[in-house]
Amino acid sequence: MYFMLLSSFNIDNFRNLSQTQLDFNNNCNIFYGKNGSGKTSLLEAIYYLALGRSFRSHILRRIIKYKSDSFSLFGKIQQKNNIVPVGITRSITTGKQIKMAGKEISSNIELTKLIPLQLLNHNSYFLLYEGPKPRRQFIDWGLFHVEQFFLSLWHKVERILKQRNVAIRTKSPIDHIKVWDKDLAHLGFELHQYRKQYIESLVPIAKDVLQKLLPDLSINISYFAGWDLNFDLEAILANNLKKDLQFGYTAIGPQRADLELMVEKIPAKDALSRGQQKLLLYGLKIAQGMLLNKLTNKKCIYLVDDLLAELDLQKCTLLANTLSDLQDSQLFITGLSQDFENIFITHTDKKKIFHIENGVIK
Repeated sequence: MYFMLLSSFNIDNFRNLSQTQLDFNNNCNIFYGKNGSGKTSLLEAIYYLALGRSFRSHILRRIIKYKSDSFSLFGKIQQKNNIVPVGITRSITTGKQIKMAGKEISSNIELTKLIPLQLLNHNSYFLLYEGPKPRRQFIDWGLFHVEQFFLSLWHKVERILKQRNVAIRTKSPIDHIKVWDKDLAHLGFELHQYRKQYIESLVPIAKDVLQKLLPDLSINISYFAGWDLNFDLEAILANNLKKDLQFGYTAIGPQRADLELMVEKIPAKDALSRGQQKLLLYGLKIAQGMLLNKLTNKKCIYLVDDLLAELDLQKCTLLANTLSDLQDSQLFITGLSQDFENIFITHTDKKKIFHIENGVIK
């Protein structure tokens, strides 16, 4: 399977967007318009098609257009020599329906596999400020798309953790709690190995990208397994059981894995300005797309919301040039004014400009 891109998109009753059919450029698609015009809603619709959820709200009524009871999204995914039609419908009364290549499917996992998608917006700052979970999700996004058995392994680890935590919370006998330790240690180490290898592959690419975006800074990227690798995890779980019983959950293991981002010896969130943080976070996600293409030949789709926010013209141009150099990705980028499209040095035939006003896309 080779590159994937979204060649066309039909929207009906999603947010404030008028019913429309759009044909996209294979490389760069730029959307401009005033605040509230529907730019972010368009990116949200593409995101929803790929992942089956919104990045703005979990309340269905807020996503469906006012006075409507359902919305539908339909896209055509272009592979090397093939077009795959995909669609999703959400209804207040009849629930969710997902179709791929004319067949109804039960979950979005197949679509998510088909459409590797990265969202670059204000939520990207969670990677620095919201604790280890978003950073684990960042690593696991890459593994989901490049390792065939990763998702199954991840689910097994999650199930074991859930069972162990239930036993801890209900004050089960010690032997009933320890029965989960061997499998958690074995599968947890296997999950750690996947994560470690992925980060080792990502770091050189990330450093090259960040050297372009932040040439005056040296960003150190390191991975933490979630426990001290000098000791066996099963033994650590046994030794820490008393603390786990106090906490009410398993405190050590692969569920505590983390990615450390440092400038010299200072955490990046403390050492960098807001604009520099944006370049760091976007650079990491750009590197993920490059690694994805290197390992699988898949083409990553980037949704970039409000490109110019918190960046001066020089930094914005650096980011635009880096995005433009991505030959193996498809870009959907929003901004307030048509002027910002001029910073993209991409040839005219490699970009398409859309204007959005009051939900109407032209």
